[in-house]
Amino acid sequence: MTLEEYQKKSVCTVQSYNSKDQENYFLGYLGLAGEAGSVLTTLKKLIRDGEGFGSFKEKLTEELGDVLWYISSIASHNNISLEEIAAINLLKTQDRFEELDLISIPRLDDAYSEQFPDSFIINFVEEEGENDLLQVRMIWEKKPEESIELGDPLTDNSRVPNDYRYHDIFHLGHIAYLGWSPVIRHLMKLKRKSDSKTLDAEDRGRPQVAEEAVTLIVYNYAKGNKMLRSSDKIDTELLNTIKQLVVDLEVANVSSYQWEKAIIESYKVFHEVVANKGGKVLVSPADRKLKYLGKQ
Repeated sequence: MTLEEYQKKSVCTVQSYNSKDQENYFLGYLGLAGEAGSVLTTLKKLIRDGEGFGSFKEKLTEELGDVLWYISSIASHNNISLEEIAAINLLKTQDRFEELDLISIPRLDDAYSEQFPDSFIINFVEEEGENDLLQVRMIWEKKPEESIELGDPLTDNSRVPNDYRYHDIFHLGHIAYLGWSPVIRHLMKLKRKSDSKTLDAEDRGRPQVAEEAVTLIVYNYAKGNKMLRSSDKIDTELLNTIKQLVVDLEVANVSSYQWEKAIIESYKVFHEVVANKGGKVLVSPADRKLKYLGKQ
């Protein structure tokens, strides 16, 4: 039996009640809550009785069926098909939890001559700047004999020291795991001038602001979660916020799983660099890898 067939048959069993409150509009919702409670009651009996609850599977099947009936009733009342609900939910859960082979995902700049290098090394150098403020310089070791300083030295920009001077590591993580960073693309002089539309839409001001916003909002989230030292998951709500910040950009279709991977792995490297007060970081969009190499 398909979901469509079930829904057509189950709607014929919806009862009419004496109450006229919004034509029984609330009853499906109240019934769903009640049946969800019955599912928990079944679990309680299993915990209590263990193997003595021999009919657990049959009872659970019955209670889940009642949950499905009320879901179908609510959906039918609102002219929503169960097939549509199932399809949308599957897309949502796949986006969030399906593990991907990141290397198999085409790089965003594959079609352009202005590509991020397959692999490159960035050296973070911490030093004391003006007014006794610690600052960090980011140096691209382009060749053994050629080093290019990227951007201006960064301080924490905070009354309370917080290591945000190293936040460019997160942009490098975006390159490694997403193949995207309008901020670093600008600093490395890799804007895609070969395509005027891409240049304007992806490599200029708005995308750079969006990326900085993503970096800051994740950092503020991390401050409330032990700086992600012990985490391998990011709240779905935060990931949804990130996706709202990059709507209409080339990373709009990047999955929540991929964003989560980029964030978690970047923070691992961030903590290593902060602990060592600088050092070299390998960035490899070809291998989807970000790795701390130490001070060499």
